[in-house]
Amino acid sequence: MTTFTIDTPRGPVAGIESGDGPALVLVAGLGSSHRIWGDLPGVLGRRFTVLAIDNRGIGGSRSGHHFSLADAALDVLAAVDGRGHHHFALLGASMGGAIALATALQVPHRVRCLVLASCAARLSGHGRRSLELLRALLRHLPPERLGSALMTLAFAPPFAQRFPGFVDEAARLYGLDPDDLPGATDQVERLLVGWDLRPQLAELEVPALVLRGERDPIVAPEDTAELAATLPAAELVSVPSAAHSVLAEGGGAVLDKVLAFLAEHAS
Repeated sequence: MTTFTIDTPRGPVAGIESGDGPALVLVAGLGSSHRIWGDLPGVLGRRFTVLAIDNRGIGGSRSGHHFSLADAALDVLAAVDGRGHHHFALLGASMGGAIALATALQVPHRVRCLVLASCAARLSGHGRRSLELLRALLRHLPPERLGSALMTLAFAPPFAQRFPGFVDEAARLYGLDPDDLPGATDQVERLLVGWDLRPQLAELEVPALVLRGERDPIVAPEDTAELAATLPAAELVSVPSAAHSVLAEGGGAVLDKVLAFLAEHAS
């Protein structure tokens, strides 16, 4: 595994690169660094060159401009260009899915395919209330308690009861570095301004696999289904028992679906 930092006019973009094969960029959600992916880069690295980046304001990308989806897309491009990749696939979760979409809209000819988990094309009324809740948690909870609190939203109760050790590890990975609190808060505030990518997405012909948990309390399942319906070349996969962490809660069946999709489209 190689760590990297790319200097840009917006500030540094940091991340890790591992594996071998076609390039695949992992884009994390709000307040999360590349650490949030846990073992996934190693699993995907058996078939792909995996880049996992820190979003603007977090981790090694902590300093620089305020967060925006447009600038976050430029940060993704700076990372792939800086590491010498031209074509690449994108896997984004939650806010990372919106960043992946913004990236694909900027360079559709370079993006092989998209895997989009628990995300939306726009800020809906439900999405706004979710962001306001996250803002309140950031304001009033100590950073070290944030990860544990978010587990009630990230995983459906049956999964949490079945895999308590996994959820405890996820809580640790979700835990916020106190130095990242300003950046996470900035992400929330900037997202609350709103976004709507639907008019542009209707023309985006990049193959997409869209994943949703039907028990997701953060991104409404209806919003994720709307995203899939807007994209011309999208397939929607729903996991009835999953909440927000559909990539994990879906288990081997979802991972196999993702790997098969990437094998078909990412090369």
